[in-house]
Amino acid sequence: MNIYLDINGVLLANESCAANFADEFLQAVLETYPETTYWLTTHTRRGENKATQVLAPYLKPETVGLLDRVKSTEWCELKTDAINFEEDFIWFDDDLWPQELKVLEKHEALEPFIMVDLDKDPDILQKLAQVVVDSKPRNTDSSQ
Repeated sequence: MNIYLDINGVLLANESCAANFADEFLQAVLETYPETTYWLTTHTRRGENKATQVLAPYLKPETVGLLDRVKSTEWCELKTDAINFEEDFIWFDDDLWPQELKVLEKHEALEPFIMVDLDKDPDILQKLAQVVVDSKPRNTDSSQ
């Protein structure tokens, strides 16, 4: 499962503070999917990766130490250009452009997009941390 994360409006509530439960959310994501978490944000657009620099002043040091696990993505115009539609994913973002919606529809991938609305629910990341943990496939081997 690939996890795609936006920053502004998802992890940062505004330009001067982290969203409620941002640390707990990131820790849950990176403990559950340490190898398959990706930035999908304007802070990594066109190959640049400024995510840690942007987030570090607002997160706990132990969370900042985990950020190097998050991989950067390559995209220019649409964030959907960076999504691997051949694999299961969850995309957390606070905005979806009409063109991106069309791409998700084309790939029948609307369900994996999770709209984060911090204005409507300032504590949504607490709930979404559990969504991430619950999305991890359980071992169904009956011989165990």
